[in-house]
Amino acid sequence: MTLMSALLLSTLLQSGAGLMPDPDRPSPFPASDSEADISAKVAELRAFFGSSEQDTRNTVATAQQRALIERLEARHAARLAGIWVDNDPGWHVVVRLTGDEPVADEVHGGADGPQYVHFRTGAALTEAEMQRRTRAQHPWIRSQIPHLDALALDVRTGELVLDVKEGHEARATVTTVRDHLEAQLGFPVRVRWQPASSQRYPP
Repeated sequence: MTLMSALLLSTLLQSGAGLMPDPDRPSPFPASDSEADISAKVAELRAFFGSSEQDTRNTVATAQQRALIERLEARHAARLAGIWVDNDPGWHVVVRLTGDEPVADEVHGGADGPQYVHFRTGAALTEAEMQRRTRAQHPWIRSQIPHLDALALDVRTGELVLDVKEGHEARATVTTVRDHLEAQLGFPVRVRWQPASSQRYPP
């Protein structure tokens, strides 16, 4: 994405989210994924911003992907274990679901090429449940690993990732905490050791 495309997208998405209300600024979202509606939206944005064809198509495609993710999150909320973008190359959204019931992959029209949706089943827990269990254990984790740099769910693997700074915590202690935490959470915990000099913001 070029700088012009990124700036254009930021302005339009803020407007679409209601952060910068401006009835005179066009929305980046086409009325549908049909080529006719996409072309009409691209022409509208180019006329308004004077941007290039490729920058504008990239902006519309990114807005389409954002809207697609929101629709997928709503449609699969009961089984959603994670959702992420893998746009290398092309336009791809990956959806991880609980259970073994298969869901067919999808292809949607896009301003900069087809938008593909790939479903992966077999997750044990939804992302919402993993977040709930993690929040419940957060005070205990902090009490056991005072110098914890950060913690976050990796929805691609279904793990809780702990970033721990080298030199402050004994590895044996952290390993014991991890094993206990896995038993309490009911899903895997991975420790990433960070260099002692690294600076990170707390979660």
